[in-house]
Amino acid sequence: MFSTFRHRLLFWFFVFISTNLITVGLSLRYLESRKKVEDTTRQLENVNSLVLRWTNQQQNFFSYDTKSDVYFSSGKSSYLDQYNGLHQQVLTQLKALRAVLPSSRSFNATNSQIHQTDSVFSQLRTLIGERGYKNYGLEGAMRQEAHWLENKSGLSAETILTLRRHEKDYIIRNEATYVDRFNLACDRIARKPSDSTKIHLLRYQGLFNRLVELDRVSGIKDNSGLKEKLDRLLEQVERSLTGLALQAKSQEQRELQQLNYFFGGLIVILFLAGILISYVIATRLTRPLKDLTIFITRFVDSNFTVEEDNPFVRTKDEIGKLTRNFTLMKNEVITRLKFFKQKVDERTEELAQANKRLIKLNEAHKRFVPQEFLKLLNKPSIEEVELGDQVEQEMTVMFTDIRSFTQLSERLTPQENFDFINTYLNKIVPVVEQHGGIIDKYIGDSVMALYPDSPISAVHAALALKNEVGNFNKEWTLKGNEPIAIGVGIHTGRLILGTIGHDKRIQTTVISDAVNIASRVEGLTKYYGTTTLITHDTLSRLPDHSIDYRFIDVVKVKGKSNSLSVYEVLEKSEVEKIETKTDFENALQLLRQKRLAEAKALLAQLHSNQPSDQTISLFLNRCQHYLVDGLPEEWDGIEVMESK
Repeated sequence: MFSTFRHRLLFWFFVFISTNLITVGLSLRYLESRKKVEDTTRQLENVNSLVLRWTNQQQNFFSYDTKSDVYFSSGKSSYLDQYNGLHQQVLTQLKALRAVLPSSRSFNATNSQIHQTDSVFSQLRTLIGERGYKNYGLEGAMRQEAHWLENKSGLSAETILTLRRHEKDYIIRNEATYVDRFNLACDRIARKPSDSTKIHLLRYQGLFNRLVELDRVSGIKDNSGLKEKLDRLLEQVERSLTGLALQAKSQEQRELQQLNYFFGGLIVILFLAGILISYVIATRLTRPLKDLTIFITRFVDSNFTVEEDNPFVRTKDEIGKLTRNFTLMKNEVITRLKFFKQKVDERTEELAQANKRLIKLNEAHKRFVPQEFLKLLNKPSIEEVELGDQVEQEMTVMFTDIRSFTQLSERLTPQENFDFINTYLNKIVPVVEQHGGIIDKYIGDSVMALYPDSPISAVHAALALKNEVGNFNKEWTLKGNEPIAIGVGIHTGRLILGTIGHDKRIQTTVISDAVNIASRVEGLTKYYGTTTLITHDTLSRLPDHSIDYRFIDVVKVKGKSNSLSVYEVLEKSEVEKIETKTDFENALQLLRQKRLAEAKALLAQLHSNQPSDQTISLFLNRCQHYLVDGLPEEWDGIEVMESK
């Protein structure tokens, strides 16, 4: 019927829109009818809400204004103002509903109950005003009489206090027992005093009994009397409004049910018509597109290799032209794709080989320039490192060295030397790195490591190295070799880490006096017979009680003019050294004070208990030497090292 797809689509779109407009019109008509039916219910709900707020203002008046000086002094109350306003609104709303309520008798009963409620509430307000509070009304008059009796009657303070206590107990607890006690006390007191006192006493008693009577009539405290009547009237009002709401709800349901049946039938008819129209549109318009879509999907899923099948041309409109053009394009794509696939496979193989070489090269770079150095230089990769890049910060430097390695290497062939060093380094380097250390360089059997974070990591690494060397010795001695020992020197200070060299070749290095000091301290371990020595700069940066240590000496290492305080790091297993630390340091203090005999005696005692402690032996020999040969001139207790 239509020569183009656009005309067909516009026609069916017009049919579909017309059906929807009819549905929308009927829906609006239904909503309008429903709104009229629901208005009455909403108005009744509004009245119920107003009555609830009206009742709440009564309760607020009883709860707050009956205990408010402001109300009794001025007669003003925000709750009463709101109560009166809500009362008028309730009456106005009921009057507006009278024309639509199903029963005028129900309206009249509700209206009458509301007026009665307001009348009882007015009576209660009058009684509350007469009763008063604190300095107002009956309570105020009672207080004046009580004050007169306290100040001018001549009655004892205990007698007046008894009356006041019974009065307060009644006001607080509202129990008849306290009324009887008050009256008995007044009758007993009235027999003795003068006439003026008796007059005030009887007036006090009369005011109190009148207050009791007002409480009984109002019933506010125990919910009796007028208060009980007010509550009953409020319940009746609530029941009446509930009855009106039920009647209105019943009428609303009947009318809504009629509307639902009528409009529901229309909606079902239109819905079925919409389904029929949608089916026709889907069949007539989308079948050619569906066939073409299925073929395109198959063509794509097959990686553009479907060569035999072609989509069927069903129409002569734009979709038919699209189908024919797609067939031509498919054949051209398949031809070109074969050529491109061949070229891509060739290039992919070349890139894979280049990527493998690049990965190996990158891994090789990491072995020569650790990633940690790049992070410290703020460089994401080695490609960005340039000559002269450097950063300054405080670090802890650690040197380790194998004792008597020269003698050991003389007994080994060159190949055995390399194998030994590599085996040894494979044991200790992981320990250094596990504690956050960065290997800066290998110097034969020596290792220099940096700790950019807390110095405690370097100290823990040194203790772990000693244990690891013990494990290494178990395997090493099984081969008939003598066990090895290491020395560890640790110092903390500022240093510069960067790159040096020239345009053709650069390398990372550390430049600082702290490096030289750490190296010299490691050398001191041989002299003092210790495994691990740290300087005072490192010790002062450690957390309190984080390690066990003992003071060793104050020295001037070779090439340095300033003295250093060095300390031996002790393991938990070195119990004797830890327990005798105080005696040992006292002996060194005596030596520095030139009290050689006392120092020798204390060191000799320590040596007898710990003959294997080389440090104690060293200082004992030093004392004996000074006792025989005398102290050097201008000796200040600082040991000057002439060798590394």
